[in-house]
Amino acid sequence: MIKVFKYFIITFILSYVVVWVSDHPGTVKIFWSEYLIETNIVGLFFIFLISFLVIFFILKTFSSVKRLPSVISNTRREKNFLLGNQTLDEIAIDLFKGDLDNLEKNSRKINKYFDNKLFSTFMLINASLLKNDFIQAKKYLQILATLPRADYIFKRVKVLIALKENDLKNAENCLLEYCNEYKGDEWFSEKLAIIHSYKGEWKLAFDSLNKASIKKNSNLKHMLANLKVLSGSKAVDAMKISDDSIFVLQESVKEFIDASEIKKAANLIQKNWEKIQYVGIIEIYMEFKIKNNSDSLNRYKIISRLLRKEKKLTDETKLALAYSAYQAQVWGESQAHLDSIETKNWDERVIKLYKKVEEKSPKVTMPNNKNKVLSEPRWICSNCNYKYEKWKFVCDECSAVNQINWSKKNSAIKIKSAFILQNPFRHFPHMK
Repeated sequence: MIKVFKYFIITFILSYVVVWVSDHPGTVKIFWSEYLIETNIVGLFFIFLISFLVIFFILKTFSSVKRLPSVISNTRREKNFLLGNQTLDEIAIDLFKGDLDNLEKNSRKINKYFDNKLFSTFMLINASLLKNDFIQAKKYLQILATLPRADYIFKRVKVLIALKENDLKNAENCLLEYCNEYKGDEWFSEKLAIIHSYKGEWKLAFDSLNKASIKKNSNLKHMLANLKVLSGSKAVDAMKISDDSIFVLQESVKEFIDASEIKKAANLIQKNWEKIQYVGIIEIYMEFKIKNNSDSLNRYKIISRLLRKEKKLTDETKLALAYSAYQAQVWGESQAHLDSIETKNWDERVIKLYKKVEEKSPKVTMPNNKNKVLSEPRWICSNCNYKYEKWKFVCDECSAVNQINWSKKNSAIKIKSAFILQNPFRHFPHMK
């Protein structure tokens, strides 16, 4: 209500002024050189109004012309931003498809659209390395060396090129220098440990990796635990680093048996059995430094009691129980455990063990299995999928280190072999 009243008052005053000026226009004389300009107050008002509009138009036009370069620049920037984002999408597709030629082209576009030399140069180096074009990679490396904030990437790429060229000595020298410069760095420490592992220098490999900050990296902790045992340390101590290594677990079982602590060995197996599902460790438990049949029977009773605690016995558990019963010369129980495995799940190990039990006891007869017998599970390199009968720390086929895993393992912590877009060992030479 108050606002309406205010508007009414203002309108009334303005209307009064307009009416009064119309009734009393007056006379205004302007002398300009030899000219006389005669008008009234209304005409003078219009002269000022027109003058104001002309000046305003001139200033507006001047301002628009002045801002024209900035407008053009902003338009170009928006266009480049849009094209740059489209190029990033194309780079992601190129990486998945492995289209290295398009990856190289699009990497150059990133520099054009975003004026970002660091990212584009890095992607060009990566494309060159994937194509094994070391000459081109080194050219890009020199560009990378001149860019600010690229020092760390430059040094990593320098190591990768040396590895791709099979220049392990140069790579090792660089890594020794960079490990001192970037103390605790996981990447440099891991690569140096891998090179030492190639040469069987387990202690040096362990020391290199042990200097890295790997508290949250389960894969490197797994590798460190293996290296600790390989370098001659006690497996029980390595278990404190990581309890996810079957190799470390096996060696720990041997140490307990060596110290006549059979129950501790059995408890250790039972504690980790659900995730490892590895019958080979039962073989070690039942065979390592066995004294006599009484010792075998005692070990069987202990391990069978512990493994039976599982809520649901897996086929691997049944096979483990069957094997331990066989070693204890309890043929009937061994057969019972084998029979508890569905015939459709029988693999070559079941057949071999059944035949051994059959040879030992005339009362045991292997049932006729019409199903196809499955292949015996193997150790598999998660990097190249090559299969092994026994665990190895370094793959003979692809030179991957600490990547050979038991195929039946149920651990939630898997040793990563390859990032979704790349193979982490692709820069390492094939070791003979």
